[in-house]
Formats: sequence, C-alpha cells, structure tokens
Amino acid sequence: MQSQQLLIWAILACCLVAIKSTPISDTSESSDESTSLEKQQAKRDPTMTGGEDFELRFPYDDDDALLDGEKWNRVENNDWDVLIFTQQWPVTTCYHWREDNPDQECSLPQKKEFWTIHGIWPTKLHQFGPNFCNNSASFSPEKLEPISDRLETFWPDLKGEDTQEWLWKHEWQKHGTCAMRIEALDNELKYFEQGLIWREDYIMSRILDASDIHPDSNNTVTAINNAIVKALGKNPSIHCMFDNKHSISYLSEIRICFSKTLELIDCDGVKQGDAVTIVYPGGNITTNCHIGSLVHYPSLVPPLQRKRDWKFPLVNVYKLLQFLMWFTL
Repeated sequence: MQSQQLLIWAILACCLVAIKSTPISDTSESSDESTSLEKQQAKRDPTMTGGEDFELRFPYDDDDALLDGEKWNRVENNDWDVLIFTQQWPVTTCYHWREDNPDQECSLPQKKEFWTIHGIWPTKLHQFGPNFCNNSASFSPEKLEPISDRLETFWPDLKGEDTQEWLWKHEWQKHGTCAMRIEALDNELKYFEQGLIWREDYIMSRILDASDIHPDSNNTVTAINNAIVKALGKNPSIHCMFDNKHSISYLSEIRICFSKTLELIDCDGVKQGDAVTIVYPGGNITTNCHIGSLVHYPSLVPPLQRKRDWKFPLVNVYKLLQFLMWFTL
C-alpha cells in the first residue's frame, strides 16, 4: 500500500513538472498571397518580411529607428527642402508602448477620433534630416506660455503630463532649430504655433471621415491615401505599425508636407524611417504599410494579450487521476 502511495505522489510530481514545461501558443501563423505591389514593397524594404513582434517599430521620433544600411544617407549640413507635419493616432501609439512594456502608462486624449501632433520635421528630399542645427538655440518653456494650454491638448506627450515639457524640448532642439532657417519659424513660439495652425486646418479625423474611414474599421492603405488626396489634392506619407505576432497592421501616423513658404505640397521624394514610394496604376503611395493587407484603424487600445506561458489541459489531469484510481484498486 505504501509503495502505491509513493507511486501516486511520484506521478503527481511529474504532472506538476509537465504543467510548467508545456508551452502554450496564443496565436497561429497566417499567410496571404502577396500582390505584385506588396512584392515590390517587400523587395525594396526588407523590414516588410518579418522579424520582431512589432516588426515595424513605431519610433518615438521620426528617424530613430532607421535601417542600419541607410544611416549614411543623412544631410551633412543644415539645408532642407520640405517641412513634414506629422499627426499620430494615439490609440496605436499607446498600444505599441504597452505591448513593449505592460507597465507603460499612456494618456489618451479625452475626445475620441482625436489625432495629436507628433512634430514638424525639416527634411532634405531623398535624405534624412537635418537634425540639431543650432545648439545655441536653447529651449525656454516660458516662451510657450501663451499657447501652453493648446499645446497640452493638441501636441501632448502621451506618456503623461510629467514628460510634456521633455517632448517639446526634444522637438525644438532636434527639429525646430533647423526650421528656424526661415523667418516664419525662426523662434520657439512661431514653430509650435505653426503646428497648432496646421492641426486646426488639417483635422485628420474629418478628412478620413469624409471618405467613410472611421475608427474601428479596416481599410487598404490605397483607400486611406485616396481619401487624403481627395481632400487635400496632395500626396501624403502614411505610416503603420505592424504587429507580426498577430498579423495586424495598425494605422499610426499620417504626414503631410509643406514648402519653405508654408504651402501644402506633395510628400513625393520624402525619405522618412522605413517608408518607401510604391507606384501603382492610380498614382503612387509613400508608406511603410503592407500594400496587400488591410490596415486597422483602432478605436480602443486592444486588451493585453494573455501572458500565461504554459498550460496543461485539465482533461489530461482528469484522465490521469482516473488511471491512478484504477491502478491502485
């Protein structure tokens, strides 16, 4: 009898070991037949073919995650051709941060369908930058007091109020000091105020809504591009975050371009991050989104994925107990 009890305890111990050593798979791999445009995009941009859970990193700044092989192609002086005005979709930004770090806090705007400003980036066509053009032009938060309330609403740091000033300082030092080469943006207040003006003139939620593109919908990047071109008459640059683990593309940023005279122009020739220009029969699209896949425009930050790493089916435990009962009779 004692030997049977020892055997039972030994088997139960093995079960506990099995419970902690059997992996669980939360997702299944899926593959879609690529269109010729998607093959063209993947050929030109190797980051389109797989990699990390979020293979297309959402950089906190515009070119912090450049491909290693492209870092040489930076502006060597402070000259630039266009201004890139970037609006970000906060839900996608927060989702990416939280998936990278479940403890990361994120302050979403209270209003729904509310795009926020990421930055104004002076850029040389077909190159990256310039950046940090004038080290002597230090950031002075008191200069922004006349517009600070509007900045907190339309140009917030989504990581929270405590980091708000850090974001504005970063954008001014890295990009504003280059934009100040033109009179219209030659000081801190002018630079940030211009962002607020453009945010009011080009409300991205209204532009997309006019073409029946709403949050919590799935659309092709071509449809998103056509909606913007229809409203503005100029080509934008559209950016996605691709969640490789769940095979979902999320709309993250929409960028529109301006000349040195602050006139709206096409973003053709703009080289930003991992975006490439794709030519198709109806025109061309500058994007890092997967051309052959739907892009999700989320209305809410998706729930955290299940974090359990292991499982042992309860039905197997039940069968084992039945066997032990039979064995010890």
